[in-house]
Amino acid sequence: MAYSWDNRVKYVVRYMYDIDNNGFLDKNDFECLALRNTLIEGRGEFNDAAYANNQKVMSNLWNEIAELADFNKDGEVTVDEFKKAVQNLCVGKKYDEFPSCFKTVISRLFRTVDINGDGLVGVDEYRLDCISRAAFSSIKDIDDAYSKLTTDDDKKAGGISLARYQELYAQFISNPDESCNAVYLFGPLKVVE
Repeated sequence: MAYSWDNRVKYVVRYMYDIDNNGFLDKNDFECLALRNTLIEGRGEFNDAAYANNQKVMSNLWNEIAELADFNKDGEVTVDEFKKAVQNLCVGKKYDEFPSCFKTVISRLFRTVDINGDGLVGVDEYRLDCISRAAFSSIKDIDDAYSKLTTDDDKKAGGISLARYQELYAQFISNPDESCNAVYLFGPLKVVE
């Protein structure tokens, strides 16, 4: 159940984008994401120009997501609305076929996970990404998930590249198969209530 498509999409809303934890997506979440991304990308340093750029990107992103998923036009995207949009726009598709706003989200997220900026998400960065969203009592659980996520080619390269991350994220929200390795992209999942 934790790796079902339904739960994975709920997880994306709850732990990735509902930054203010009010149960739905709205403009405020994307304003908060602009600041969060600026600080993460700057490794804690605040840069006015980077922030202005992130504000513009996140404002545009919110507008696109609202256009695609705010079906009742109330300024909020509920979990059900988001699931419906993902179902309509992403399920069964590859990354290149996703709407531009989804592609932007995925690429920007990679930049925040690739903390050292080497173009790869290694196990250390994966661990940090996992614990930033959920509680774990064992490093083994996180490392096992990374091992299930990565291929031999990923391991030889030293981690997950941007192209591979895009592919995995696309599978995470578009592939209903609970046994695909992409279900581990954000670590061991728990059922989202």
